[in-house]
Amino acid sequence: MRKSRPSLGQTMNLDSLVDIVSNNVGILIILAAFMALFALMNPRAEESGALPRQRPPKKLLVPWSHPTNKHHLFLAVHENRIQFFDLRQFFVELAGKEASGPPQPLTVQQKGLQVRFFPVTNQVYCLEFKPGAGQGENWLEAQRPDSAWQTVLRQYPPERYVYYFWVTGDSFELFRQLRKTLWDRQYEVGWKPIGKDRPLEVCNGFEGSTTFEPQ
Repeated sequence: MRKSRPSLGQTMNLDSLVDIVSNNVGILIILAAFMALFALMNPRAEESGALPRQRPPKKLLVPWSHPTNKHHLFLAVHENRIQFFDLRQFFVELAGKEASGPPQPLTVQQKGLQVRFFPVTNQVYCLEFKPGAGQGENWLEAQRPDSAWQTVLRQYPPERYVYYFWVTGDSFELFRQLRKTLWDRQYEVGWKPIGKDRPLEVCNGFEGSTTFEPQ
């Protein structure tokens, strides 16, 4: 029996099939080459077998002013030094003044600090503080157990007092470090930036006066 020869159509179909298979194999080889190249360029991604984890979002602490019924302590951070305004001597002299007539201005000069009291009206008065140059303690000095700063912390606890700071431009870094230590110990802190040679004032009794709310 004579075998039949493949027809022209069968030959063309076989050739097309070979071309298709060859093209697919070529594409697979090209993809494999790209994957190998990518693995060489990124060895950590291949070793881990997973995509790199995203970094956790950073928390941003935003101080928010709020009213308080606590007493205020006034301090300055200037020349990279911490100075507490001890007003006991001032209040003793103020209490010793005669109460007849309207309040009169009073200036009290004490070690490292000048305190001036002056009335604006019969109901409104202001206090102005002028700290002396080179007064207070630097950060290392303030860490000593017998330092003035540690004495202030022992005498004025966070349950009763707010620490309010005037901060000059040369001492922001020190103040941020100081504020963090106070926050860690549950102290409430308020502050205000102050320009060089600007008066440090606190007034009461009229609208628009400076407020000293903690943050």
